[in-house]
Amino acid sequence: MKSDTVLQTKRSFDSLLVESLEESLKILLDDSATHSFISYLEENCSLKKGEIGRNLESFSAELEKFFGLGASRIEALIVALLYSKLGLKYEEKEGYTFGDYIRDARAHRKTYAGLRSAPRKLDPKDLRIIHSLREDARKSITQLAKETGLSRPTVVSRLEKLMQQRILHISAGINIRELGFPTACVCLELRGDDLRQRVERDLSGCPRVLMFLRTAEKANALVFLFGEDQNTLRSTIESLRDLGADLVDVYHSEPPISPECFSLRVFLEKSDMTPCGRRCSDCVRYQDDQCVGCPAVKEYKGPF
Repeated sequence: MKSDTVLQTKRSFDSLLVESLEESLKILLDDSATHSFISYLEENCSLKKGEIGRNLESFSAELEKFFGLGASRIEALIVALLYSKLGLKYEEKEGYTFGDYIRDARAHRKTYAGLRSAPRKLDPKDLRIIHSLREDARKSITQLAKETGLSRPTVVSRLEKLMQQRILHISAGINIRELGFPTACVCLELRGDDLRQRVERDLSGCPRVLMFLRTAEKANALVFLFGEDQNTLRSTIESLRDLGADLVDVYHSEPPISPECFSLRVFLEKSDMTPCGRRCSDCVRYQDDQCVGCPAVKEYKGPF
């Protein structure tokens, strides 16, 4: 039998928000006050219950007008109830508004909405192909067919399907341990959907980012990256502040034990601008030789 939490997360975010609003008003006030406020929103502000999530600032302002100093208490309870329904841990954050909390909750919902309710199971034939390629991704179709006991057309068809579904990805990996590159895991706090999306877009094209993860904690983004040397690594970490991110924690590490190799971007043709839209020549850290520059630009001084 599925838990209440699993069943609730299938419902729309806005319906959970409205439910949390109604529950908080009933807990702190009474049915009459709840009905009066909802009617006030719809009649005087043309704000329907289902539209609150898209008009957070307006809702917060009307809540303060209607309830005065008691509005902040209502907002806190709405957030606490909503986070509970989504399975999130609610913690007060300095400088956060009601809208910030709700937007973070919505972002969390989007993060996990795309996950399958049950993991897809690969059949034995797919697994034999993947196992053979993991030993050596350079094997020919003929070699794969021989090792897996499948026909050549079957191997080709299954490979194409696995790659089209983005389950299998074949690429060249670079061993950063052998190159002596230091690494670090950086915990970021990204406030609001707009900042989160912008940072994700910028870092998705960064040649030094090995991995980018969303989380539902205060540090709602984890970035695993490398630098060609310690100065460049520190410079890259500091540059994350320039994107508007708050650095919560930084864990410097040796190159990873596993996996050994990563698919690093190599730029045969250098450009004037970095993938995130900057010029290394304008950067103080680059000018002071505290960074070798971005591997994508002409001014790059590193091994790539």
